[in-house]
Amino acid sequence: MKKRMMLKMAAGAAMLALVMTSCGKKDKDDNTPSVQQYLPLTVVDNGSGQAIDSFAFKNNIIQSLFTDNTGNGNWGYRYNFIYGADGRCKKVEYVDIQNNKVQYNDSVVYNNDKITMISWTTGNPSKSTLEFTMKNNQAVLMGSKDTITNDKIKYVGYTEYTISGGNLTTKNIVYGRRNIDGSNKYTVINTNNYFYDNKPNGFQYAFEKNPFLYLYMVTYDELLDVPLGAGNYAKWTNSNNANGNTINNTFEAINTYNAETGFLLTQKVNDGDGVAWDFKYTFRKAD
Repeated sequence: MKKRMMLKMAAGAAMLALVMTSCGKKDKDDNTPSVQQYLPLTVVDNGSGQAIDSFAFKNNIIQSLFTDNTGNGNWGYRYNFIYGADGRCKKVEYVDIQNNKVQYNDSVVYNNDKITMISWTTGNPSKSTLEFTMKNNQAVLMGSKDTITNDKIKYVGYTEYTISGGNLTTKNIVYGRRNIDGSNKYTVINTNNYFYDNKPNGFQYAFEKNPFLYLYMVTYDELLDVPLGAGNYAKWTNSNNANGNTINNTFEAINTYNAETGFLLTQKVNDGDGVAWDFKYTFRKAD
């Protein structure tokens, strides 16, 4: 389930860890392939011909992400990425552009192998927290496997990631609840298995310059369907088991590529119900 807005984006992935270190890394040496020195510019819906996402960078570091195009060159919402003196992203603001109002705030706490997101709605003192467990500079767990007791209910919820050869190969979402006496048990296990092409990922350099962009927009807020991988989606399978009843689905990607850069140019994804999305991607050379 998307946390706030439905924003479908299936591009290639970051061949890079979701790291807790500085959001502004030093540039690589001169041996870095030039194909990596690009930044995402827009994501366009091929059906309407309208851009649905637009990225703004400064010194190759993400500053804002615009979404929910309202037409006539106007955007409905903007994510502002705010950095500390150490170069780390400290806060993200979710702005209603039309009303010039910050609707949501997400602050970031770094602690060795943990990242904690603290979220709240503007004007509401109530806050929620979510913790990420990191291993070898990669997110391997979102949430906790600990069972929590709340009133007369016990529940557990977490997402676990399996990474192999730099690719996110499996995402396993687990949720369960039951009454303390054992009644009304409900369990859901949702598993995605990912497969990739061998073409370069156009978002790679942006994520290398600011790994927090991936962690926030993909893993935490789940607004961008961009997997962690060296290439682009070729296919993925989904299995959803709810109390022993399983539904399976397969998503097949039809990709075309830019002849100059080798990056993803268009991607149409089909599932058992038809076309899930049909997008075009544009990139620009990094500064």
